[in-house]
Amino acid sequence: MGFPLRTEERRVNVGKWKSLKALFLLGAIIVIIPIAGWEAIEYTSTDDFCTQCHVMKVYRETAFHTAHRAPQVNCKDCHIPQDNVVRMIAYKGYSGAKDIYSNVMGPPEILHTTTMTKGIIQKNCIRCHSATVETIATTDAQRCFECHRAIPHGR
Repeated sequence: MGFPLRTEERRVNVGKWKSLKALFLLGAIIVIIPIAGWEAIEYTSTDDFCTQCHVMKVYRETAFHTAHRAPQVNCKDCHIPQDNVVRMIAYKGYSGAKDIYSNVMGPPEILHTTTMTKGIIQKNCIRCHSATVETIATTDAQRCFECHRAIPHGR
């Protein structure tokens, strides 16, 4: 039969147990949060998510009938920064919050490109079509979609 633990030994055992629980919790957080975060990023990058709002339905339908249709090209390929994960996440957060706010707080708005989104779209055009673009003399004032506006959404 064992001897009962002295008070100091109980404190040490309780302290070890608390440390192990804290370490386990920290480990779970370190593993779960990035996985859940990445899953959220992946889900919010799908065409199904992007076109949930009824104001976006027309864009999905028009894109479906062009060379820029899924599964080859998705909304995110043109409309979200692809050059940097941090920039992509920051832009998705900003853009998503702005779109949700404008659609919830008032009548859905017709979407118009901003200076920022024009730059993102231009970079993504060049990213996918670099072989074509390198043979064309361009300036910062020219944007691919100014001449090729009808290609992605058939307008």
